[in-house]
Amino acid sequence: MNFEEIRHKYFLDSGNQDLCALWLHRALEASFHFLQNPEHLKIHSDVTLPDLEKIFHECEAPQIGEGLEATFQQAVHVVLRHSVRVANPYYIGHMTQSVPYFGLIVDLLTSALNQNVVKIETALSASFVEGQTLVWLHKIVFGRSESFYRKVIHNPDVCLGNVTSGGTLGNLTALTVARNLKLPNSSTKGLAQALVESGYSRVVILTSKRVHYSIKKAAGVLGLGGDNVLEIPVGNFSNSIDINELENQIATLKSEKALILALVGVAGSTETGSIDDLPTLARMAQAHDIWFHVDAAWGGAILLSDKYKQILDGIQLADSVILDGHKLFYLPLSNGAVLFKNEKHLDSLRHTARYIIRQGSVDLGRTSLEGSRRFDSFKMWFFLKVFGTTGYGKLIDHSLELTRKFETMVSLHNFFQATSQVQTNIFTYRYVPEEWKTKLTKLENIVDIPQIHITFANEFLNSLNVEIQKVQRQNGRSFVSRTTLESVFPGHETVVFRVLPFNPLTTPQILADILSEQKVLGIRLQRLHWRRFKKSSPHGFENFFALP
Repeated sequence: MNFEEIRHKYFLDSGNQDLCALWLHRALEASFHFLQNPEHLKIHSDVTLPDLEKIFHECEAPQIGEGLEATFQQAVHVVLRHSVRVANPYYIGHMTQSVPYFGLIVDLLTSALNQNVVKIETALSASFVEGQTLVWLHKIVFGRSESFYRKVIHNPDVCLGNVTSGGTLGNLTALTVARNLKLPNSSTKGLAQALVESGYSRVVILTSKRVHYSIKKAAGVLGLGGDNVLEIPVGNFSNSIDINELENQIATLKSEKALILALVGVAGSTETGSIDDLPTLARMAQAHDIWFHVDAAWGGAILLSDKYKQILDGIQLADSVILDGHKLFYLPLSNGAVLFKNEKHLDSLRHTARYIIRQGSVDLGRTSLEGSRRFDSFKMWFFLKVFGTTGYGKLIDHSLELTRKFETMVSLHNFFQATSQVQTNIFTYRYVPEEWKTKLTKLENIVDIPQIHITFANEFLNSLNVEIQKVQRQNGRSFVSRTTLESVFPGHETVVFRVLPFNPLTTPQILADILSEQKVLGIRLQRLHWRRFKKSSPHGFENFFALP
């Protein structure tokens, strides 16, 4: 194919609009087919990882193009067919689930526009859409006056935040700003020199054991070191940061002349949905002159619920907050935002160039760690316009109430045990043989059972729950994830199921079906595992723990 043929066939002009429309129609049909799944294919394809390696084994890009038809067929029959059906209402195990169908519309418009929001010259209206969207989000979180937002909405001299690809970049941005403000020379002279000049022995970040792993990644990128992210233990069952332990750690660090760069509060942990005591953390941060950052990537959208928003009380006291649009705002991947209470704090990242981001320009790249960037704020703007904050509140209410219904189902069930307190819409639990449930519920109060017996029982249950989760995933009718918590029984690592029922198409009956499937698997697998474990059980174990 020569240049003229490529240009005419694949770049839109007045002569090939019908062909373009035909391909868009075919792509839409393929998308609907994947989402509606008329063949009732499994959530996870049966394809093995070695088989996928064989399909995608070529190490050189094609020299001769295969053309649109052949490539489209491969995309549909290989890529789509072997993708995870995250929109399935029985898929409740991760934070990526169903999105409204108009997400396809706004993504198509965004791709057609192809605006690069780093500069006004490649993003005219997009620059103002993003500015307005950041004001909307800032007001939802910090709730400052109308006059304040009128003053700053499109003012090039101030910046309320950045739209990001997600929470990881948001956390990195917030901690970079904190570092630049607390150690002003670190971005020019380097962290080592800035630390010498400051008189501090080290720089640390304090946070909960439930914090997202991106905080440690950010510390590594910033040269602080992941080991200097000090994770404070959490309360049993609540999974919220232990305030007494935090106070002790702050006192110790201050006596060592360490700079506590930031205190990171969790507002919806990714493992258990837990929320830290944000008002107390804010007071402690202010008292000790520590930057207070709140990771609300998961839970921030709950502010749109009139019924539940009080669980995030104190978030407005933070210096910086992150939100993820592609989580509880139901946006397609990817979308996030980092917001700063003080409109001048992002000045510590402000930069210019001679050909873009000139002094006084409204170019959005002036305070962002990223350069070229997709017009992803369009999605948040579009969704907020469609749903309104009231509509979002209804979605959030439904999800949180559905999670609480599931918690009740588990608590009343003879074969399951809740392993964390529901605060948002993430819940953890585990399968426990009926014969053991009452005993394990009271385990913390029993002092006359040898520790070796408790450890052995927990190891058996861990192995059993891992196998249930694996087989359920292989069956492909439903999906829950799993994690390991140290906060169920002190001193014991506990494998638990983790669910996030926030798909609006998920119903209480679907949750009951998932639980029923796990019970059937549990009873069957319990017999197989017990035969193996029983042989190595410690002497006297069956006097208290026995299974048929």
